[in-house]
Order: sequence, then structure tokens, then C-alpha cells
Amino acid sequence: MSYDLYFYKKKSSNQSEKDIINYLNSSEYLTTEENETQWSYFNEETGVYFGIDLNEPNIEAEDIEIWDNFTDFENLNFNFTINFIRPNFFGYEVFPILEKIISDLDIYILNPQDEIDDSNPQRFEKGYLERQWIKHNETLIIQNFSEFNVEYYDKDKSDFVWKYSFNRNDLQENLDEDIFVPGYFLLKNKNDNQIYRVCVWPKHIPIVLPPTDFIIVQKEYRKLFKEVKESGFVSINQINEKFENYFEDFEYKSLKMRVIRQQNADKIEKEFGSVTQTVSLD
Repeated sequence: MSYDLYFYKKKSSNQSEKDIINYLNSSEYLTTEENETQWSYFNEETGVYFGIDLNEPNIEAEDIEIWDNFTDFENLNFNFTINFIRPNFFGYEVFPILEKIISDLDIYILNPQDEIDDSNPQRFEKGYLERQWIKHNETLIIQNFSEFNVEYYDKDKSDFVWKYSFNRNDLQENLDEDIFVPGYFLLKNKNDNQIYRVCVWPKHIPIVLPPTDFIIVQKEYRKLFKEVKESGFVSINQINEKFENYFEDFEYKSLKMRVIRQQNADKIEKEFGSVTQTVSLD
């Protein structure tokens, strides 16, 4: 199931197919596929994606009547696609990019999903398409929850994970100190069927720590003249019990987190080595 939007221009416009192709090929957001008629967006940090396709012109009379029979508009044969039954943050990330594309190309959109006018190209106010996609997406999730084995995860936590992941590289690049900014993993516990947030903490290095449920601690030490590397799955409660006093509050782009800086990281070296795995999500 997908949400599809179709690109049109005013017949008086000089915008050409080649102009649009050149724009999409040079976009900082998009990757041009090998067939050169598809463009994809994919964010490795957040998992968010969408696609734009260039289609063959319609040749069937019925299709021409639906898609090409406009007095003032010309079908550009490009369409945008984003899937349904996805976390709402797909909409947060995707539609600002689409709005920029629409604005830059000065195009109109035919929106078959629109409740007001699903048959004519038009312009939409900022945020309209995002809100519409989210509304339809939530409805479809409820309708297909069991059939598609949709996993429920708290919206506030999901939104935080997305916003943090979306800004993680930017945060890492803008830190004045040498501090590790971990990524998030979402893991499902087979025992209680709940989804938990997990971060990795290598050795005892300085770290910016977002709200999380578990931490994979990675330790290195010598044993019998050998270098030993060991990982353990530890609850955030255990981390707090041992290191609460070494953390400072930290905020970036309204994301409330905690940080252990180098001075305190040095102090916890010995105790960090004593942290052992106490839980498992298997």
C-alpha cells in the first residue's frame, strides 16, 4: 500500500522533462538508480525512504482521459511514492524534502488520496501532505494491525529515536570534545514481546547517552598475557547505579540526554571493567 502523488506543470511553463531529470540527478537527497528513470531517498540512520519514478506517457484512451485531459495542466509523467504502514516519523522526514522539490521545480500535484479534490492538479499548503499521509497511515495501521503483524511502539519514544538518529551525525560533527555519540538499536524481547532501546558503549570512553533501556558494554582487558574483548548486555538501571554521579545533563536541538566527559570517563575505568551482563533479550 502506497501514497502516490503525480507531477504536473502549467501548459504555459517552459519546464521540460530534461530540466526535472537534471534537478533530480543533482539533488543532495536523492540517488539516481541504474535505469536512470528512478530516484530514491534512503537515510541509513533513520531507515526512512521514498521514491520518484519517471513513467512512460499514457497511450490508452482511458488513462489519457484520467491523467492527461486537463485544459491548463500538462502531465510530467513523474510520480512520488511513499509506503503506508510505517512509523509516523517517515512523514516528518520525507514531506519537507518533497515540499522543497515541488517548490524548486514550480510544479503542481495531482493527489488521488485527497478528500477535497482528487482529480485535478493543485498546490497544497505547507504540512498538508504530511498531515494527510499520517492520518491515512494511522488508519491503515489500525485496520491491518493483525494481518501485517505490526509492532506497537510508544509514539513519544519512537519520535525521540527518530529525531536523535536524524541529528546524530550532525551532533557528532559539532562536538568540540572527543565524545562518542552512539546509534540506537530497537530489539524485541521474545519473553515479553516488548520493544526496547539499546545503545553501545565501547570500553569506558566519553559518551553522549540518549534515553535507553539497555546498553551493550564493550570491554577490553588482559588475561593470561592475552588481550580479551568482551561484550555484555546491561540494563540502564545497572548503569545508573554505578555511574549516575558521573553523568551531566546534555541537550541538543531540544533532545534531552546525558554525557560523560573525558575527566569522568577516566575515573570510571576500573568500575566499568567490573560491569557484567545481567539480562538477555533472547
